[in-house]
Amino acid sequence: MASTRPEGNDGGAPIFDSLAKFYVSVAIIWTSALLAGSVFLFANRHEQCIRIRNLRLMLSTVACLHVYWILCMVAYSMGGKYPCVAEYWVMSIYLPLGIALFQANSMQLLSVFGIQEKLLLAANHPHRSSLVDRPKSSNRYLDRWRRWNLVQRTEFGIVVGMIVQVFLSLSIFLSSRKFQSFGTFSEHVSAEECRRGPEWIPSILWQLVWSWIFAPYVLWRIRNIHDIHHWRRQITCCLIAALPGSPMWFAALYSSTKTWEVINRYWVPALWFAPGIMAMEAVTIFFPCYEVFTSRKQRNRILGELQAWDERKATATDELESRTSRSQSETSRMPEIYSRNALERCLAEDSSALLRFAAAKEFSGENIIFLNYVRDWKAAWAKVTELDPEYDWKRDPQYHRLFFFKIAVEIHAACVDLNTAEFPINIESRTYSDLMDMFSEAALALDHSSQRESNIRTYRNLPDSLVPSHRKKLSSIITVEEDTYALCLNAYPHETKSIMHIEPRLSDSVMVPLSFTVHAFDQAERSVKHLVFTNTWPKFIDSSSTMSIHSKS
Repeated sequence: MASTRPEGNDGGAPIFDSLAKFYVSVAIIWTSALLAGSVFLFANRHEQCIRIRNLRLMLSTVACLHVYWILCMVAYSMGGKYPCVAEYWVMSIYLPLGIALFQANSMQLLSVFGIQEKLLLAANHPHRSSLVDRPKSSNRYLDRWRRWNLVQRTEFGIVVGMIVQVFLSLSIFLSSRKFQSFGTFSEHVSAEECRRGPEWIPSILWQLVWSWIFAPYVLWRIRNIHDIHHWRRQITCCLIAALPGSPMWFAALYSSTKTWEVINRYWVPALWFAPGIMAMEAVTIFFPCYEVFTSRKQRNRILGELQAWDERKATATDELESRTSRSQSETSRMPEIYSRNALERCLAEDSSALLRFAAAKEFSGENIIFLNYVRDWKAAWAKVTELDPEYDWKRDPQYHRLFFFKIAVEIHAACVDLNTAEFPINIESRTYSDLMDMFSEAALALDHSSQRESNIRTYRNLPDSLVPSHRKKLSSIITVEEDTYALCLNAYPHETKSIMHIEPRLSDSVMVPLSFTVHAFDQAERSVKHLVFTNTWPKFIDSSSTMSIHSKS
């Protein structure tokens, strides 16, 4: 550790030997790599694998951890120019804050999985109703706490913990004579002795609690989550790298053996936290970058195979077909499974298997839910026209258009609106603005205080004959286990199978815009369907755990 006095410097000159140059070089290279990775993530923030993460939280985590890591890496080269007071405040603020933010980032997996699990509730437990009223408390703060998700609760705990950390650090700083001339305990000591003592214990509590308590707890909580983003593997890597940090730091500072004196001369005690910090930074920045690359590679591969398959299909002759063996024929048909037509059939006939994969593996179930909602909504609209081709939609004598508008508002609030949707779909800003212009005014009339757990009765004004059912098996492509259940935001799963069965919350006095037609969601539907086709669908087909490919048509 540098030999500095409490006031600032012990007269030692900076060190520029080979080891110092190595530390500085590593710091420059690693910082440049993190910066490049952060810019890449920001530029690709709309990718599905980045969107499910909290990018702002990720970058804040890396920024705080990296400040402390940089000062650890240059501590050796700074020699006697590294004041003990500066190290105290850096270690008391940046290290705890960085670890705390990483804790919140780790909870993002549980939060996202919890939301996606709600989407799968009806499909997995059709006879189990978890949509029950929560007990309400007279304390509004307690009610607000119950409405918060895991990440919000963790962030609140971090804010409280950091306030306590700052006041505790300030109290220790003002009370210890190691850092200034006045105080109530300790005495002025050398720079080496300044870095020892109980004053430093609160600064590493966050790292100690995270690596030995919080991270194992999170790993236990996510033991049954098998997502394709490898979140569990990331936390495991961080845990392994961070476990030795606090024990080795204690040993380096408080061991009086000659061996530790030699080690401390070239490896300052604070550097024992460096491997854990580098692991946290690596999984936070580079794992998502790798996901973007692999996702694009898979997307380009599938699109290339589809294009080549279309070209072969267009130019094939009877002579070539007769020379093709059966195995080659089956292989040549494989790209058809990845095609857009296959996706369209899956969504139209039975999307339950795709929904389960998207929600449980990729954490993109909201896209399939939205497509199911719009599918049922448009099919019911078409059914009205089919039963009564002469129906006057402008006069709307049976209030069908009003009913469809109210259902559309519910779809908008549940899947599109950033202010009301728990996990909104990812669509272009122009499309989002158009939908907001059409539905936002009506959405303001919704009872925002009503929870998703509120009791809802089946809407009876629309005949059941108008509600489409989707019970066909996609036997030509994929074997699925059960029918699709629409996961309505305000419906008991054992009572409803379609968005058209719910009772809208809007009153009949709501004004229906003149521009509202059956094509209201067309642009958003195309956008989401393209996203599913280029991201979720190839991964779903390649996932042997969720489907089996049939060679027969």
